[in-house]
Amino acid sequence: MVFADGQRHPSLGWLCVAVAGGFTALATGLVRHSPGRMIGWPFVAGEVVLALGLSVLDGLVFEPGHVWGTSQSIATQWPLLAAATVGVALGPWVAAAFGALVGPAEWAGAVFNEVPDFGAPEIVSLVGTSIMYAAIGAVVGWWSGLLRRAEHEIADRRARDEVARVIHDTVLQTLALVERRSGASDPDLATAARDADRELRNYLFGGGEPGRGSLDSRVRREIERVRAGHATPVSINVLDDGLRLGAHRQDLLARAVAEAVANALEHAGASRVVVFVEASDDGSAFASVHDDGIGFDPGAPRDGHGINESIVARIESIGGRVEIRSSPGQGTEVMLWSSTTTSR
Repeated sequence: MVFADGQRHPSLGWLCVAVAGGFTALATGLVRHSPGRMIGWPFVAGEVVLALGLSVLDGLVFEPGHVWGTSQSIATQWPLLAAATVGVALGPWVAAAFGALVGPAEWAGAVFNEVPDFGAPEIVSLVGTSIMYAAIGAVVGWWSGLLRRAEHEIADRRARDEVARVIHDTVLQTLALVERRSGASDPDLATAARDADRELRNYLFGGGEPGRGSLDSRVRREIERVRAGHATPVSINVLDDGLRLGAHRQDLLARAVAEAVANALEHAGASRVVVFVEASDDGSAFASVHDDGIGFDPGAPRDGHGINESIVARIESIGGRVEIRSSPGQGTEVMLWSSTTTSR
């Protein structure tokens, strides 16, 4: 509330200011020491009651006619903060419902302010107030939900990647070693190790996590499928979710990348394989699979490397191209481009 001439109940006005100041001090303390409590029911309820109460009492504090003035007061600004708080804590629908109550609260304040009658301009103003605060609360709640989901997905991915790195360096390599050494002497043990390896990789890199339809999850899933039985580390970096590529093109790109990784693991004798994939806003994509292995002559017949059909044909079917850079003893890099349009 802005104190100026024309107050009917200044003591009530000062009391409202004191309560608002106390609530602000409480919020400041919570931000410093316990921010999570600011989205709990007690704090949110207090914010709502204070906002609606200030809107109602604003008309009682000042002389008649004040409620239709243009001054910016606590009673007009506090509901804005409250709508944002409710949106963050309880979501867009509850925040919109709160915002819709601001108009009726200001109507009650106008009644206390002894407004003689309500014409069309006043009614439109009150309705517009409800719509504005409801929209603000809904938008803040919606954006807060998006940010919260993104944070959870990022945290889940980081935790899963960390667990995957640890398990790959221990359990998965042990299973691969058991499978190789027992293949001839104990086929049942080799089969059990292979099945355990596959199931564990599917859990760590498969399709059960949120966002399993993203380009990142597709690439990782396909690569982990071909890594079974190999101890060579593969570093994977995928930028962008690839949504503009479409599901079909994402699948083909991921399979082509995985086939390049499989070639490196099977034939290159590499100590490390690095995968980089980036999708652009225009719907195109670039991928690189680089190894530090023995290399080969790209001009020689390539059937043994599984390149012609499994990589080149797949990429060309989505309007892209493949380039291979390699020479004996210098490692290999397979580069794949997917265009914005397909050839079929």
